Formats: sequence, structure tokens, C-alpha cells
Amino acid sequence: MYEGIEINHLDTPLHVLFSLSLVIGILLIWLRHGFPREWRLAGWVLRDIRRIWQRSADEAPRTGGVIIAHLLGIIAVTTIALGCVTALEINLPAYKTLALGSAIGTVTFSYRLLTQWILGFFSRTQLISKDQIDIDRHLRTWMAATVGALAIVFSLLPQLLSIIGFEVFILTWGGWTLVRFWRVFQTSKRRLSHFWWRIVYLCALEILPVLFIIQFIMNMLQGD
Repeated sequence: MYEGIEINHLDTPLHVLFSLSLVIGILLIWLRHGFPREWRLAGWVLRDIRRIWQRSADEAPRTGGVIIAHLLGIIAVTTIALGCVTALEINLPAYKTLALGSAIGTVTFSYRLLTQWILGFFSRTQLISKDQIDIDRHLRTWMAATVGALAIVFSLLPQLLSIIGFEVFILTWGGWTLVRFWRVFQTSKRRLSHFWWRIVYLCALEILPVLFIIQFIMNMLQGD
């Protein structure tokens, strides 16, 4: 009676990709309506970075909004990992891909917190380290929104995912990474007086971690 009917399992990568997009959407709505300060700051980082530098104590975000924004960043990286693996048809179970993406997102987040804590001990880098992690958090919110929209489209159009999915997800990550580089560089011009301090800061805390991630991706592709 049911011969010829295709059975779709709810744990397939496309279903998981769609579910992640829904989670991102729910968190974005929660952030927008439940934590307006964090949402406003995320808007400023795109429109006018000076408002991030000059914000008053009354404009500081609540802890809940900060947590949601960081969680969005981790989920965005997880979604990118799943989308890339699915697009390349790598024989890796969805749960392992989720674990891998979550691990990359969590390690990146932990690295940011660790560097902020270390640089907070030095007067020269105390302010820029705080600005840097704020900028990173706000831009990851927008990256999550972009990735969530892509995940919905690709989960509904799997043929499109197999054709351009990998390139689109990687370019999305790369694009937002370049925006972060630019915003952090603008901040370093304001916080660090010497040009070479800015270069060292960007190389050590922005460029090198990205190069490690790119090398990790290349190793995965070569292993496949």
C-alpha cells in the first residue's frame, strides 16, 4: 500500500538544518523584544560604531541578552558546519556534525573570553579588549540571522544546497569576519596610539584564530 512513498526521517541533516533555523529565529525574536538594549547595541555596531564606544552605563545590556547573543553565535557556527558538511555530502552523522560545530563555536567563544580576561590586566589594552568582545558578540547576532535565513532556504531547496551551499555558507562566515576585522581595526585606531600596536593586536587576536579555523576546514576537506 505504501510502496514507492519516500520516507523522510526527522533526524536527517535537512530536518536538523531547518530546526536550527527555527531556533535561531526564536532566539532573535526573544532578543528583539525581551532585551531591547542588546538589540539596540547590535544595530549600532553596524550603523555607527562610535555609539558602542560612547555608550553610557544606562545603555549597558542585561545579562540575559548577552547570553542569548553568545548562544546565537555558537548556533550560527554549528549551522554553518552542518550546512557545509551536508552540501559536500561528507559521510558524517548529523549529531557528530552538530557536536563538531558546537565545539568550534564554544572554543572560539572561550578564546574570546580568555583573551579579554588576560588583556584586562593591562591598562593599554583594557578598553579595547572589552570593545572587541562586544563587537564580536553583536556581529555574531547578525551572522546568526543571515545563517538562519540561508538554512531555511537550503533546507527547503536541497538541490540548491548541493550546488552552492558550501560556498554560500563559507562566504557568509568570511564576510562577517571581514566586517569584524574592520570594526576592531577602527576601535584599535581609537584605543591604541601606535600603528604597530594595532597590527600586533589584530594579528594575534583576530587574524591568527581565523587562520587556524581555515586550516582546520582545509584539513577536513583533504581528509574527505
